[in-house]
Amino acid sequence: MKKEQYEKFIIKLKKQFSDNKIVNDFIFDAEELEKYGEMRIALENLLENLIDNEIAISKELVSLAEEAFSDNPSNYDRQLVMEIKQF
Repeated sequence: MKKEQYEKFIIKLKKQFSDNKIVNDFIFDAEELEKYGEMRIALENLLENLIDNEIAISKELVSLAEEAFSDNPSNYDRQLVMEIKQF
């Protein structure tokens, strides 16, 4: 997991959805997991929640998520990125 890309993703997601309570709740949950060193799980959960709620994100955010996973992506990470790209 690339921490710098993960952090950029969170910062930009907060800006893009500053008025969206649901997305802000997802971000809060991700930040809680991050406190325990679980950035990969945090990003996976965040993407799952966005997908489940059919919330589209910018291409820039998709790229940052993909880059954050890029050091050692699991098949599940790749699947999440592919699914979020479809919105």
